[in-house]
Amino acid sequence: MEVGETVVLLSDVDGMPAGKEGRVMRVRGDMLLIGCRSAQRLELVLARSWEVLPEHKWRRLRKREGIGQ
Repeated sequence: MEVGETVVLLSDVDGMPAGKEGRVMRVRGDMLLIGCRSAQRLELVLARSWEVLPEHKWRRLRKREGIGQ
């Protein structure tokens, strides 16, 4: 993962629901700081690299499974 990349949470992390989209703000080892927009503000979530998937891969996976068409 790289800073600025759009990702999707694969599971609930720090109160953010699975499927929530965010942007990588910082990378340190296997930890990512993700900025997710809520209705009120930008919320920062600390997630492990295996708890997120790049947005383009998330779309491809959903398309293959026939979800969201």
